[in-house]
Amino acid sequence: MNQHIHRIPKLLGKTVNLLTAYALLQTPAVITAHAGTATDNRFLDMDLTQLMEVTITSVSKKPQTLGDTAAAVFVITQEDIRRSGVTSVPAALALAPGLQVARISASRWSIASRGFGGYTSNKLLVLIDGRSVYTPAYSGTFWDMQNALLEDIDRIEVIRGPGGTIWGANAVNGVVNIITKKAKDTQGTLLQAGAGNQEKLMGAARHGVKISDSAFARLYVTGNDRGSNTLMGSDSDAHDGWQTFQTGFRADGTVGSRSEWSLQGDLFKNDGDQISFPYWLPSSTIPIAKSEDYSAGGGNLIGNWQHTFSSSDKLSFKAYYDANNRDESYYDLTFRTVDLDLQYETTLGERNSLTMGTGFRRVDGEFEDTFQVRIPDQTNDLYSAFFQDEIKLIADALWLTLGAKYEHNDFTGAEWQPSARLLWKPAVDHSFWTAVARAVRTPSMVENGGALTMAVISPFPGSLFPVTLYGNPQYDVETLLAYEVGYRWQARRNLSFDLAGYYNDYDDIYGIISSANPQQPGLTFENCKEGDGYGLELTANWQAKSWLNFAFTYAYQRFELETKEGFPNGTFFDDDSSSYNSPQHQASIRSSIDLAQNWQFNTWLRYVDAIKGRNSLDPASPLSVDAYFNLDANITWKPRKDLEVMFAGQNLFNSSQLEYIAELITPPTEIERSVYMKVTWNF
Repeated sequence: MNQHIHRIPKLLGKTVNLLTAYALLQTPAVITAHAGTATDNRFLDMDLTQLMEVTITSVSKKPQTLGDTAAAVFVITQEDIRRSGVTSVPAALALAPGLQVARISASRWSIASRGFGGYTSNKLLVLIDGRSVYTPAYSGTFWDMQNALLEDIDRIEVIRGPGGTIWGANAVNGVVNIITKKAKDTQGTLLQAGAGNQEKLMGAARHGVKISDSAFARLYVTGNDRGSNTLMGSDSDAHDGWQTFQTGFRADGTVGSRSEWSLQGDLFKNDGDQISFPYWLPSSTIPIAKSEDYSAGGGNLIGNWQHTFSSSDKLSFKAYYDANNRDESYYDLTFRTVDLDLQYETTLGERNSLTMGTGFRRVDGEFEDTFQVRIPDQTNDLYSAFFQDEIKLIADALWLTLGAKYEHNDFTGAEWQPSARLLWKPAVDHSFWTAVARAVRTPSMVENGGALTMAVISPFPGSLFPVTLYGNPQYDVETLLAYEVGYRWQARRNLSFDLAGYYNDYDDIYGIISSANPQQPGLTFENCKEGDGYGLELTANWQAKSWLNFAFTYAYQRFELETKEGFPNGTFFDDDSSSYNSPQHQASIRSSIDLAQNWQFNTWLRYVDAIKGRNSLDPASPLSVDAYFNLDANITWKPRKDLEVMFAGQNLFNSSQLEYIAELITPPTEIERSVYMKVTWNF
């Protein structure tokens, strides 16, 4: 039986090659005849001029079309997610240009925009329906805790570049806003089941009901059991299996003709295996690799209300409560968050469209100390207010958007994040934009007052002394001054291009230096780095035929930090992994083909340039991650309108692939090739 299982990837690879040749060699007349009766696929039925009219909300916190946005924005649609064959939210983000999406293990990712990759990447703000999901412990995202039902996602709006004027601190290099469907759009029942060699078992169920003529609701449950991978350079089990379970609901409705409301919530429970390395013991100078279980769980509740006074005046209010816990050998974290947000939109005359708002957030953190990590229990408050004015300088041709956000946090006090954006449309099919913005990242709880064990040494025989990295109460915000330009061109109805370029000027970026506090000898965080980054990102879409679509992305970036004047050159980790753990080149091409009335074939080829990762036991000697190609492919068959069967393969070029080396927490792990079958029934 095992002998046959090992042959599956090879057989699937041959099948992919045969089907590719079949699709390309058929005459247009034959495939057009098949596709003429095709499918309810609105992605391939929609021409690219309509795609540029897709409504987004993440740039200005109000609806605007993608083509009229003065920012580097990419929208991952539900159809993109379905056609790609991904099985998790973080994996879907690789569809966007300019994002570095590298899998560290079965449950861990490094996801970053325009540099600063890492498991603890902390300059990308992630939202789900406007709810911030970053962890205040280190200002990053635990991606294994974000397990939305993929079929319920309407779109994912990805902003590359600063979004602090609207979303506040930590939206430094980008914003990811995951937006789920309204309950009205998920009526009926969905059942899903699948299995494979890595996706060992996956299942989901959802049921939507009509409560009244003006109210709808849905309930869902989803779960996955993912297999473990292998350690780098060996056949040893990485012991990184991962099991997820999540359930939730959403209800939407209207009151009269002017008010809308929604209420939604989720509960989740995750369990997994992992090898923690290096794991330091107080009794030895040699770290161990500790094989352990970890768990995470929690829930949230979000309420939204919106009232329209007139065609130009709108008031909205959002509130959410989020509670979660994560228990590992390194740390045991519990967070409870309350967030309130009020926003008002209006116009001033014929030229000004004004959006303003205010907000309050309270985060209550509780921590169980370990020898590895110690963080004091604390409660932190954040107050904010923002405004943004879109000014029509020339009707239907030139717009200037000015805005600023004020925030007050308990670590550094008041912070301002202003921006200015200019959009020029000399013709219907051309748009140019440019922007300048300031963004900040506020200190995390670890950086402000935590303590991390970095090593255990023996300075003289018979003694053991832990080398500790201490938080710094004087640690200030990290700042970015970003300059961006962009151009969108609808060359034809079936061909479009989107180009963005940027230059980022960073200051007061964190580094690690020797502590000057005699009461705490060791290391400490300090704003001792500065540098810059620049690059460009290109997206092209070509709808070659009604049955054939291609999407191409390319991203180039250069990124470098150095120690600021006045700080010792011998800063700890002076190699600065931020400068070399981001790929210089990334590219991908996706094809979507309707082979016949009820058959679809999708491929996704990605190239990722070489990077380096920090060697946990020898920081001065980074390890290399070679450049690689990655091919995903899937075939979907719809024997009837309400039933879909997908056969999918991921990482088909490589039996296993090292994508990233995590800093100071996980041994290098190679991600194995995956094949699975999934059945989805809607009724």
